[in-house]
Amino acid sequence: MIGTDQETDLVDWRKTTVDGTTVYELEYSAPVSEPTGRPRTLFGATSGGTVPAAEQSVQLPDGERIPATDVTFEAEGTTLRIRLEEPSLLARLRRALPWWTRA
Repeated sequence: MIGTDQETDLVDWRKTTVDGTTVYELEYSAPVSEPTGRPRTLFGATSGGTVPAAEQSVQLPDGERIPATDVTFEAEGTTLRIRLEEPSLLARLRRALPWWTRA
């Protein structure tokens, strides 16, 4: 689950719609920061053992798993907002042509 670790637990969450966009608001037991480290390149990091950018995903509290390239994050204190964005043309093309995204 995104944002949880040994010192931070998920306390509550809710799924809302803001201006036609799905937003998850996750409340944690301690202050959180926006997740980082998601590569924005086509193939992700080139060092061994990494997951290609096209295969990275985020699992939400309701069990839904979505591509990491389709979300944006906003952290405020103990609240993390996850907004589902419309995938870009490049992201949709990579899903249609899986051989193109494999190293």
